[in-house]
Amino acid sequence: MRLHSLACAALSVWCSTGASALAADWSIAGAMVTPSGILADGTLSISSDGKIASVGPSASAQPTTSPVKVSGIILPGFIDLHDHLTWNIQPRWLPGRKFNNRYEWQDSAEYDRLLNNPHYAAMPTVACEAEIYAEIKALAGGATSVLGGLLSSDKTSENHKCVAGLARNLDTDSGFLQQQPVFDDKCPTVRPDTDRKILDVVDNEVFPLELTHERFEYLLCALDHKTLRGMVVHLAEGANTDSAAHREYSMLSKEVLLAPVIGKPKPIPIPRDGLALVHGTALRDADFLGMKDSNVGLIWSPRSNDELYGSTTNIAAARLAKVDIAIAPDWSPSGSAGMLQEMGYAFRHYGIGSDELVTMATSTPAKLVRISDYIGALVPGQFADFVVLNVAIDATQPKPLDPVVKATPAHVSLVVVGGQAVYGDKNLLQQLLPAGAVSSELKVCGVDKLVNLSGTGAAAHGWTLDDVKAHLKQALETLGTSLADIECD
Repeated sequence: MRLHSLACAALSVWCSTGASALAADWSIAGAMVTPSGILADGTLSISSDGKIASVGPSASAQPTTSPVKVSGIILPGFIDLHDHLTWNIQPRWLPGRKFNNRYEWQDSAEYDRLLNNPHYAAMPTVACEAEIYAEIKALAGGATSVLGGLLSSDKTSENHKCVAGLARNLDTDSGFLQQQPVFDDKCPTVRPDTDRKILDVVDNEVFPLELTHERFEYLLCALDHKTLRGMVVHLAEGANTDSAAHREYSMLSKEVLLAPVIGKPKPIPIPRDGLALVHGTALRDADFLGMKDSNVGLIWSPRSNDELYGSTTNIAAARLAKVDIAIAPDWSPSGSAGMLQEMGYAFRHYGIGSDELVTMATSTPAKLVRISDYIGALVPGQFADFVVLNVAIDATQPKPLDPVVKATPAHVSLVVVGGQAVYGDKNLLQQLLPAGAVSSELKVCGVDKLVNLSGTGAAAHGWTLDDVKAHLKQALETLGTSLADIECD
């Protein structure tokens, strides 16, 4: 769908997708964050296909349904590009020491005993429950899209059912594609048996240097041809003085970001749109300049970095180099339990402005993995993925979005994914759920919430949220650990 031009962008008049727009299925009204700023009194209409039909000032709105009026602020749903969802069932890990790099803590007996061994021992029996519970934790932090959940394979074909519903899984079940990506003949492969599988719009590689050369080459080619929209790779994770962690970037840069040219003293940058690096804690000033030259983005997870290494990415240098930066929580054992909590951490500890943090959680991650035509902003034609925070917003103040990054999961009053209400305050969600919806109650940060389990893996198995939690508790307690709650900070 094509947007109207400047009038719509300025939101001075009512916006819609034009004559071909579908009739609105339902509408919501209140203050909202648009690409042009805060709209103090707006109405957003959702079409029957789960997309935004129109958005604009309530005074000029002509929705076909009576809008649901909400307090606080309506924002684009937060996009979590760095998580390890099934690990989030476990409690916080406080190792009592700092590490030089990811290899050190992954090789420690304490990590094996407290996290690694229980995780892999539990997954054969409660992987589905872990995915469902972790996605609810993500929703409680305002995320509508996630990365890093269960993957389907020949041995785990049931995993696809487990990731259905709740949050949007960008690497396995985004809902954006009409069919699976197909192999592009333009992508050469050194060996005929090279793995050409692409599950969805974003590929998530925890450690790309462990990939075969042929597989990595194919993924980069698919990225170039947009068979693959985005590729997220974990790299250079460790203390900022750790040479081993920094060497990972040097290897990637020589192999992927630079091309030698005969007669030139220095190689030239290769554009790698859609490629984003997670962590980058050991990167140096020149590295960020190189990333910018190749259009490579950065995904920042400050809390986990601080907990494990005592410092985080040189975010000032990355900003100075004008690298596009998204924020994400990593995982709850050492990072934050959700996007909202991680934004609050960056606000309190690093002084990043609230307006920038909202951008780092919405439009920037969408831009990094080239899905900004689908999600990331409240504009007509995009999927209706949004979150409502019940906080007081005064658009006349110099920093009106500060209440957003000071909020906790208690303030998340509504989360909508693809036009469907999936989570929120109990009283509000009950108004929005259709008759016969399968839902479960829960208390988050002392507030009564409701989660819509219709169409999810839980509903497919006939589970309530209490059933999911009971299965997880039993499995984890048998292994000497416990089920993590949904943390408030």
